[in-house]
Amino acid sequence: MERVIDGASVRTLAARAAGAGGVPPGPPRSLAKISFTLWVTSERYFRLGVGVKSAHNGGMDPISPLEQTLHAARALVLADLVAGRVADADVVSLVEQSITQRRWWVEQWPEGAQFVAGLVAQDVQDALLERYGRWPLCPVCGTGEPHALDVEPELGPDPHWVCTEAGVKVAAVGSLGEALGGPASS
Repeated sequence: MERVIDGASVRTLAARAAGAGGVPPGPPRSLAKISFTLWVTSERYFRLGVGVKSAHNGGMDPISPLEQTLHAARALVLADLVAGRVADADVVSLVEQSITQRRWWVEQWPEGAQFVAGLVAQDVQDALLERYGRWPLCPVCGTGEPHALDVEPELGPDPHWVCTEAGVKVAAVGSLGEALGGPASS
């Protein structure tokens, strides 16, 4: 039977470990087993002398608005790639290349931060066209030549995937899975 250690006990163990030269004490005598998580945490942070950093103790720096924008753009485009079942490692690398380029672009023109998601989607779409073919294919038009959706506005906030042939908005960037019949399953 494993006993659950509450937060106060963990802090007490941590304080004892810090006071004993950074070596964690053995498990309390009342415990038959020590949990794997507690043991790994003790080994990593107390015995090795690594400081514990988290958002809770103020040890980590807050994420800048630029990085938040870039992370959001990355997540939106990756969601669309996953929905289209094309999120292979080499394709994800294309997203990372675009993010790197757009980081510099937004540093030069901070007012353009609201346009980053659409620009990253266009960058990835262009790179995929050069290497693999059209993406994402239009789910609206069932007849005729298969064609890719476009991002509109080309430089503006609230980017959407649109079918220019049918003249309809298909999905917001990041929500392509809904237009394709739900999120892709592996």
